[in-house]
Amino acid sequence: MSNFKGNNNSKTLKTAFERANYKLNAFSPSEIQVVDFNFAEKTFYGRVNRQLDPVVVNDSFLRTFHNQDFQIMNFVGDQFKEMYIRYQNALNLSLINNEDPNLSELKVIRGWESPIKGYSDFMSSFMDDFLMKKMIPIEKKIDSFETFLKLFEEHVLTEDIGSKITLSGFMKSRQSSIFNTGLALQLAPVGFANDATKESVILNSPNYKFFMNMAKQFGFSVNLQNPSVLVSDLAHPTTTKFRERYVLLTVTSVFEKQYHRTYNFDFDLLSQYLLGTYNSFVYLKPNLKEVYVCNNKTKSNISKRNNINTIDYVTILLLYIKIRNMEEISPFSDSEIRSIHNTSTRLFDIKPERAMQFIESQFRDRYNTKEGSLTYYKKKFQK
Repeated sequence: MSNFKGNNNSKTLKTAFERANYKLNAFSPSEIQVVDFNFAEKTFYGRVNRQLDPVVVNDSFLRTFHNQDFQIMNFVGDQFKEMYIRYQNALNLSLINNEDPNLSELKVIRGWESPIKGYSDFMSSFMDDFLMKKMIPIEKKIDSFETFLKLFEEHVLTEDIGSKITLSGFMKSRQSSIFNTGLALQLAPVGFANDATKESVILNSPNYKFFMNMAKQFGFSVNLQNPSVLVSDLAHPTTTKFRERYVLLTVTSVFEKQYHRTYNFDFDLLSQYLLGTYNSFVYLKPNLKEVYVCNNKTKSNISKRNNINTIDYVTILLLYIKIRNMEEISPFSDSEIRSIHNTSTRLFDIKPERAMQFIESQFRDRYNTKEGSLTYYKKKFQK
C-alpha cells in the first residue's frame, strides 16, 4: 500500500495534505542530495546566472550521451558517464539488483529541451490567438501599426493574461523547466504529478540506496519533485573536477562561457513577433473600409493596408520595459518606467546591447531587494 497518494488531479485540502506528506516524509533528512527545485531561488536553478540574469544554454556546448537522442551540457555528460560506468560495474559484480527495470542499468529518457523552441511554440500560439480573437473581430479599428501596438499593449498589460511575453520572462516562469538548463536528465518514466508512482518506481526500488549514494558521490542533486531526475550540482567538488576539464574554474564562469543572457535576444524576438503578427493581419485583411457621412449620405472609402518591415525602436523599447515590469510583478511606477526608458533610449543609440543590459540591471536590482527573495532575507537577518 502506498504511503504517498498526492497528485495534481484535484485541489482539495486532502490533496494538499498528501503533497505535504510526500514533501516532508519521502526522504530522510540525511539525504542532503535531495533538493526542492520549487523553493526560493532554486526555482530558477540553471535558468538565471549568479547575478540573477535569465540565461539560456549556448547549444554548441551540448553533447549527446551514449548515441542516444538526448543532449546534456558537456561536463555534465562526462559527469554522468562516470556514474554510469560505476553503476555498470556494480551491476556486473551483482552488487545491485539486475531485475529492477529502472535503477539497474541507467538509461536517459529525457535531457536538454530547447527553451527557444518552447518559447517560440508558446509565442506563436499566443500571437495567433491574439490575431484571431482580438484583432479580427475589431478589424475596422486597426488602421495602422500604431493602433495595433496600442491594442497589444492593452491586451498584455491590463487583461491579466498571466503569461510571460519576453524570453527573459519565459525563463523565470513555470512555462520553462529544469530541462531547459542542460544540467538535468531523467532516468525513469516517472511523472512530477503522481507521488504514488514516485514511491513505487524509485523510493521502493531495491537499488534505491545505491542510486542515491552514487548521485551524491558524483555531484548530482536528486529532484525532490521527481527523484528520477538528476541535476548537476555546479558547486559540488566532484562537479568541479569535471568542469575544470573545460576550463570552467568557477560556477560564474559556467554561465559566462556556456550560456547566453536572454536580454540580448528579447528586443529582436519581441519585434519579430509584433511585425509578423501585424503583417499576418494585413494578409488576412488587406483592405480597410472607412464609412463616413457626407451631405447626409453614407459613403465609404477603401484603402490598402501595407506590410511594414521596420519599426520605431523607441516605441518598442518602451513597450518592452512595460512588459518586463508586468512580468516582474510591477516593481516600477509609471514615472520610474519613463526614466528607465529615457536612459535606455540614449544607450540604444550608442549600442543596443548596452540598453538591454541596463534595463535588465534595473529589474535585477529591484528583485534583489524585493520582499520574499533570498537576498532580501539574507540582508534582513544580517541587520
